[in-house]
Amino acid sequence: MDPLVVATFAIVALLEIIVPLALGYWIVKRFGLSWRVFILGALFFIVVQIVHAPLVIVTQTPLYLAVLPFGTTAAVAALAVYLGLMAGLFEEIGRYLVYRYLFRRQDIALTRENGLLFGAGWGGVESMIVALIVLAGMLSYIVITSDGGVLPLPDDPAVQAEVEAVRALTPLDILPGLAERMMTITLHIAWSLMVLAAVIYGKKVLLALAILWHAAVDAAAVYLVQMQGIWVTEAVIFVFALAALAYILWEWRRMGVRAAS
Repeated sequence: MDPLVVATFAIVALLEIIVPLALGYWIVKRFGLSWRVFILGALFFIVVQIVHAPLVIVTQTPLYLAVLPFGTTAAVAALAVYLGLMAGLFEEIGRYLVYRYLFRRQDIALTRENGLLFGAGWGGVESMIVALIVLAGMLSYIVITSDGGVLPLPDDPAVQAEVEAVRALTPLDILPGLAERMMTITLHIAWSLMVLAAVIYGKKVLLALAILWHAAVDAAAVYLVQMQGIWVTEAVIFVFALAALAYILWEWRRMGVRAAS
């Protein structure tokens, strides 16, 4: 067992929890907002996943097997597009419905500040859920790499290959996940502002663009991690995150001008 790997697991998980909470705290204090908006973002991410995740789990394997006769690349590409579209449709329509109906019923203003905080909550709770998965991975690493072996493992080549992969982990294998969470939070804030703009300006085309943008990011991530590996995948997500940051700054100014007029 490598103590540096364990420490990296722990630090990554801790930051994946602390950073979104710190971001939410900063937005709340900076703009005098209510944590209720952050909590709504977190809550409705979970609500959407209650429907979205089981549907994906049930349908993704039949789709992959149906396309597999055309080749592994085609099957992975089809699955990537499907998963991307499902994520985009469920999450962006979910955001739209919350803005369109719940915000107004709760007397929450449709402002850029609330959109920012809502997106931080939406992406933040996803980061916290991933942190729990990272902690589970840390425990698995500790169990598998402990001297003498804590658990008996079946004498199966596939299982043994997975065990060896776990034992070969280094801190550099874990750190990209933290970077991805930070980039994903940025993307969720951008999508939240874009969907908010769709409601404020009454332009459904912005909702469609948010769905397609979200689908493109997820599809690229699913495809590239299988075909090109983690580092190429993270590089592409980084480009998407830069575009998201540019959009956030642009939309922030545009909504500010509209509010002032």
